[in-house]
Amino acid sequence: MAMNTGAILTALMLGVVLTALASWVVSGLYRSRMLALMGSAPPPDASRAQGDANPPSAPRRRPRVQADRRVRQQAEWRYLAVVTGLSLLIGITQSVLALLFIYGDELLSPGRALTLGLVYAWPMALTWGLMRRWSWGRTLFAIVAYLIVMVALVSWRSVSPQPLTQSLAWLGGLVLIPITVTLLIGASGRIRAVAPYLLPIFLLLAGSSVIALQLMVLGVNDPPRWLVVLVGTLGAWPAIVLLALAPWVLLGWPAWAIARVLARAYRDKRFSDLWYLLAAYWLVVLAATALPALQGVGMIALTQLLPWLWIPLAGWALRGWLAPRTPPPTLLVLRVFQQDAAVQALFDRVVERWRLLGNTVLIAGTDLLSRTLDPDDLFTFLDGRLATRFIGSDAQLAERLRGMDFAPDPDGRYRVNECYCFDSTWKAALAALVQQSDVVLMDLRGFHEGKDGCRHELRALAGAPHLQRVVLLHDESTKRAVAESDIAASAAGRFVWVRTLGEVVEALHAQ
Repeated sequence: MAMNTGAILTALMLGVVLTALASWVVSGLYRSRMLALMGSAPPPDASRAQGDANPPSAPRRRPRVQADRRVRQQAEWRYLAVVTGLSLLIGITQSVLALLFIYGDELLSPGRALTLGLVYAWPMALTWGLMRRWSWGRTLFAIVAYLIVMVALVSWRSVSPQPLTQSLAWLGGLVLIPITVTLLIGASGRIRAVAPYLLPIFLLLAGSSVIALQLMVLGVNDPPRWLVVLVGTLGAWPAIVLLALAPWVLLGWPAWAIARVLARAYRDKRFSDLWYLLAAYWLVVLAATALPALQGVGMIALTQLLPWLWIPLAGWALRGWLAPRTPPPTLLVLRVFQQDAAVQALFDRVVERWRLLGNTVLIAGTDLLSRTLDPDDLFTFLDGRLATRFIGSDAQLAERLRGMDFAPDPDGRYRVNECYCFDSTWKAALAALVQQSDVVLMDLRGFHEGKDGCRHELRALAGAPHLQRVVLLHDESTKRAVAESDIAASAAGRFVWVRTLGEVVEALHAQ
């Protein structure tokens, strides 16, 4: 059984490493393809989508509403309560199963089950980080702080006093593999949007390679004739590599089919991006607990995976409670391009919170790929069809507007809708998005008189009387006088100037 445990662990870590490497390559190719398409001309038959063409008007979906701060705060606390309660439920269920089948049912008691459950619920700190888009440094700090509290709790509740080093080693064993996996597939901003969706593919492929090598090891004392010939022809290491990769030929299509099913399920709103991440990380956490127990108690250790089922069950049962309480306003996000880190921080602090309250629309760019790329986008690119997402005519723009997803996900959060545009079509898309929106957030940090695109956007916003509010984020590098000259014709009070991300949140939700 030890061999099987080691093989499973090897497959897990190999799959994670392969996922990280493949995601790095894919994200780079995606970015390059995006830049090439954005700078190219539309197809020859898309002749009418020029910047000063009359864009199709976007129909209003509902009366405009206020982005109420109180409603947003209630939604945040409701969501936080759900993910925290779910983590506790998973942890306590896992602890009961562990006491029954791994540690021995004679140890089962309400106090021990609750104490161990709180320890097993440590991923709630990771969940908070995912939900609030914390940096990985802050998330790791929260996990460490949680574990320190758990060390004190375990020491207090222990039947017999345990050395501190022993408690630390036990807790470290619980978190080592999950944290390693999390960092490999999520810490880098370049791959954080790609890796979670490629992970199932490479776990399957890595598992098949490990199984093939295990079978070869089992038959080493009496190898088949073909294997002897293969090793004699290619040599030992080339033969091993060939045998490890051979299952990929058979499983390549099924793995790809699984990925396509995943993308289709996301498109059909079977799950949200955040709940997919929660499910993926919790599965790794539970597997990391079950693997070491396989060696001691056998297959019964796989009961440690059962608490994972609470995630889809909770997602289904809580749809009504998580559903938004008010009609959603639509936020248009505009920004000065080529300021990736600053815009990503803005997205994390502001837009992610807005998604609990309303819709977000924007013109796609490479600066937010790590925040907005979803499985449908990813596999459209891998299918070689990314160009079909780009708007090249008025008809395609109208089709894109009709296809925007303004319904909430099952967890109550709204998706980000993007328009992929050529250099010659973004102005028409902007005009349509302005008509679609209630509130606008424009990041003008780094703006100056040479930013012709931003100046066009400012003039378009000034000429849109239906907009409730336009929040302009600026800093010391912003040429504010230039921007104010472009919006001079707008109604008084529509444009609100702010300097910090905290002020952005308050301004967007002001009454």
